[in-house]
Amino acid sequence: MASKLSNEELKKIFNTFDNNGNGKLSYSEIESTVLRTYPEFSSRKKVIMRAYKQADGSKNGYIEIGEFGIFLDSLNHFYELYEIFQKIDKDHDGRINFDDFKKGRKVLKLIDLSEAELKAEFDKIDMNHGGLILFDEFCNYAIKRNIAAQVH
Repeated sequence: MASKLSNEELKKIFNTFDNNGNGKLSYSEIESTVLRTYPEFSSRKKVIMRAYKQADGSKNGYIEIGEFGIFLDSLNHFYELYEIFQKIDKDHDGRINFDDFKKGRKVLKLIDLSEAELKAEFDKIDMNHGGLILFDEFCNYAIKRNIAAQVH
């Protein structure tokens, strides 16, 4: 997405986010602009936060123009992952339990695994061992396995 934009186009979009004109974007500026432009993100704030954290390479708490293209690409990528996550999270409570995971095995291309292997895979993803896969945990797993590219 952003890789197809010229520097001028990227700067123009950046400026629509930069409400106070200081040349750096806070999470608040990013969230408000994304929600104003794309209201469907109101139920996907985790996607915005994940993209923001991914793009903040300097770890200074702001997205600067050099990081903005990464933010836009990350926003698109994590949106795709969220859509996959939602297909698996049948009750849409923002968590995937083992039953959801078993039912979603086709989406994840895990149809050849036995139930024991599937449980081991689930436990590997469930980094905090809470018995549920959260969106951040799913993203870490999906990125390692390049799941978005496999689904599309």
